[in-house]
Amino acid sequence: MEAVHTELYDVTIVGGGPVGLFGATLASLHGMKVKIIESLPELGGQLYALYPEKPVYDVAGFPEIAAKDLALNLVAQMERMHPEVVLKESVEAVESLDDGNFLLHTTRGVHYSRAILLAVGIGSFTPRRLPAQGAEIFEGKGLHYFVPPLDTFAGQHVLVVGGGDTAVDWALAVSKKAHKVSIVHRRNEFRAQEDSVRQMHEAPNISIITPAEVEEIYGRHQVTGVRVKHHEQGPSELAVDAIIGGLGFHPDLGPVKTWGIELKGSTIKVSLDSMLTSRPGIWAVGDAVYYPGKVKLIATGFGEVGIAVAQIRSYLHPGVSGLPHSTTLKNKQR
Repeated sequence: MEAVHTELYDVTIVGGGPVGLFGATLASLHGMKVKIIESLPELGGQLYALYPEKPVYDVAGFPEIAAKDLALNLVAQMERMHPEVVLKESVEAVESLDDGNFLLHTTRGVHYSRAILLAVGIGSFTPRRLPAQGAEIFEGKGLHYFVPPLDTFAGQHVLVVGGGDTAVDWALAVSKKAHKVSIVHRRNEFRAQEDSVRQMHEAPNISIITPAEVEEIYGRHQVTGVRVKHHEQGPSELAVDAIIGGLGFHPDLGPVKTWGIELKGSTIKVSLDSMLTSRPGIWAVGDAVYYPGKVKLIATGFGEVGIAVAQIRSYLHPGVSGLPHSTTLKNKQR
């Protein structure tokens, strides 16, 4: 039997990743009664669940910070405002009521809210698996899509596959522990941030193999090597101790796709000036959204939260526009 939570909240934030956490902080800071619902057992989203030791370089004020530390800082910032936090519940449906409010039906109960802010990121975490022969056999036996503590790779030769930010950032992080890192990418050009690519080229223990693809993974009980297909020459074999698949993740919005919200592919269409979805009373921010010129960065998501919260405030209090400057707010910590 599902639990019915009858208390009405001003805004319910769906998603407890970095953007959702900052949304809860900002909305609470500006006087809203906030609830945050997260499907995972812990807050932090991808930062905490997938990339805990991955260094983050593109958040203002932090020259470099581990993903888990950024997540924990965002949680601590939010907790000072005391919003209601609900974990291990997935929102399956959103029902509009006659009074303009919403019922959020989750896997464990029903919640009431005046407005909704979606911060669901890429949705479910399904990794893009390597197409190499033997990949299924060695998953969890030296082949990693969810990277363990970096000390696991101490003294090893680690192969990273991919050419985007995920692969390059992991290569840089692992190189601080591993004896050697090789990175294989099918193109000569990398799609990662330019400074990260520069660091990778300058790292003394990172070997770059391009244009090439991993054709086969082999070993007995654990990964011991790979066969690499070079696009400009014949195949070669490479002895490695571990492999990290850095091809990213398949985005899947899950139940959101059935909520009557206009989508563009696997993203939610929003108005650039408001972050409002096609369904009145529901806003969306972060990696889940689309608008012309969208850039998928945590920093961008933080800015989108500011826009969305200002619009939600005006929606809840007609005649009130925008947000007061944070320095003018006092005694908002409860």
